Formats: sequence, structure tokens, C-alpha cells
Amino acid sequence: MAQIQASAAELAPTTGEPVDAPASGPRAALLRALAADTQFTVVSNNCWGAHVYQRLGIPYATPFVGLFIPPADYLELIENLDGLVGAELAFVRESRSASVNAWREREHLTYPIGRLAGRLEIDFQHYRSEDEARSTWARRCRRINPDPARRFFKFDDREGATAADIAAFAALGLPNKVCFSVRRYDAPTILAPAAPGEDHVLDGVSLANVSRRSFNTLRWISAMPRWLPLPSLV
Repeated sequence: MAQIQASAAELAPTTGEPVDAPASGPRAALLRALAADTQFTVVSNNCWGAHVYQRLGIPYATPFVGLFIPPADYLELIENLDGLVGAELAFVRESRSASVNAWREREHLTYPIGRLAGRLEIDFQHYRSEDEARSTWARRCRRINPDPARRFFKFDDREGATAADIAAFAALGLPNKVCFSVRRYDAPTILAPAAPGEDHVLDGVSLANVSRRSFNTLRWISAMPRWLPLPSLV
């Protein structure tokens, strides 16, 4: 795929398509100015990436919102992102994970579970129906920035991720990667808190509320010169 910089027009939603733009204001305007280029895609194994768009007050240019993906499936997906995100999305009744199925039953959850390309599981936790999950996934996939330099990949140690999974993520030839974990590994990670009694980082939404203490997401996604220090506000 050609490494091109997508214009605002290329990433804008088509006529009649929902914008998915969070509420904006003076703080969001400041963050957009500090980001310099708001045409970027955050790829995350769970809900963590949504907060970046919310705080900048811009449309979600990523389908990785309101869902989570098992580690092995996520790693396969991001290794061939362009070849897989547009694959057929079907739905199944149960997860391949016994612990996920037990949790769904215990919490009386009925969210849709997708299978991308017939094998990659996507748990659409914050979606009400298969139709909503399918249409939103397709709509936001169309907004993925085609420029690899403006794609940002996040991973963490949830959902049973192993040291091997974390090492595999670190080894991927992707330019912008960050991994959060509760303990140090041979591969580089950012230390983040766990909920009491758990041995993995907080869920994506909760992690988004505290990750700026240890990781400067604004500096990560900003197109400002790399030597320019930026406050950790995202």
C-alpha cells in the first residue's frame, strides 16, 4: 500500500453518514492545535483509544471503539490490518473463551460477538445488536488513515495476554506502538495500575482516565516536531 498522507476530505464521512463527533469546546480546540494533524487512527485491543478522539472532539477515525479483542486474534489482525479489517464480519453465539462466556452469563450480557474473516473474535461489548455492530464497524473502517505513519497501535496485558503475546506485539514492524502492563517484561511496556485483586491493567475506559500519568498520548499522536515538549493532557 502506498504510504500517503490522507487529506481531511479523504477521511471525512460520506454524505448522510453519522459523524460520531464527540462534544467539543475550548479545551478540545487547544488539544487539536497541539496535535497539529487530527487525521490519525488509533488501533486498540479494547476501548482505550476512544478517549483520544473524545478529548480532541473529533470523529472516530477507527473501528476499535466499544469493543475488545482476544490477544492472539488482535495480534493477527494488526499484523495485516489492511488485508483483514474489510473481511466479512459474521456473528456467533458464544466466545471461544470459557472465561468470557462465564462472565457474560454471570452479568447477563447479550452483546454481539463477531468473527472477522471467519476466525478473529471481536467482542462488541458496548453494542446493542449485530446490525449496529456491523454497520458501525464498516463505517469507521472507511475512516482508517491509509498513512502508516499516522496509525498508532496500543496493546495491554488484559484478556489473558502472555509474555509471548507482549513480545510478539513489540516485534511487529509497526512505527507507533505502546503496551501497558502491571509488571515489567523483557519487551518494553508502560506500567499501569490494576484493579484490586487483579493481575492485569484496568479496563480500557478506566485505563484511559489514568494512563496520562505515565504515558504522554498527546505527544505520541501529535505531528508537532518531536523535539517539542507537550503537556500530557490526553
